Amino acid sequence: MEIERKIINNGDLNVPCAILKPAEYVGAVLVVHGYGGFKEETLGLAWRIAEQGFITGAIDLRGHGEHPMELDENLLLDLETSISYFKQFGKVTAIGHSLGGRLSLISSADYAIGIAPALNKTYSSQTQELIEEMRDYRVRKSNSNIFDILNNLPQYQIKDDKVFILHGSRDIPEIISECNKLKSEGIDIVQINEALHGDIFLFEPTFKAVNDKIKEWYK
Repeated sequence: MEIERKIINNGDLNVPCAILKPAEYVGAVLVVHGYGGFKEETLGLAWRIAEQGFITGAIDLRGHGEHPMELDENLLLDLETSISYFKQFGKVTAIGHSLGGRLSLISSADYAIGIAPALNKTYSSQTQELIEEMRDYRVRKSNSNIFDILNNLPQYQIKDDKVFILHGSRDIPEIISECNKLKSEGIDIVQINEALHGDIFLFEPTFKAVNDKIKEWYK
């Protein structure tokens, strides 16, 4: 399998990406980290997907990793720019964790998977304090607040069967609640037992569920 470091360019926007290229492929997948994450954290998931015959990219969002820009409200533009680039390889699936899950589900990708997606507009003070303590130090930002950004991002609108969502049994309470609500409305949702919010994308059942769904879509 070939591995390439790539800067996806669109005018003044430069999105760092690690691309995994199997010898033969049937489509493309983009993997998007959560708040305070970076592309290297998602390479395990990207590798497991690429092994199934998909050109797979792991990107850095602005304010994170090698992305040169500070965090701001235009996070979705990083993903949309990457989707446009990966269209050359066929239909594109966007897979994101937490913040990346929210972005994936509201993106223009052909298919989308949200892993513990941060779909809520508001979060409790306890959740905010936890995120600020555990993740803020990893993010380059000026005056941007992630909870203001989440509140102002477009809301996920229920789509057809081209969407799949996973959450951990020990996930953030707001995320579990929102996932249960969506499940009652017919969205395909799977719970990963024992998974926490911060490690669900490392679980073997997550790898299997994601790969099974992608292969179903690309039959």
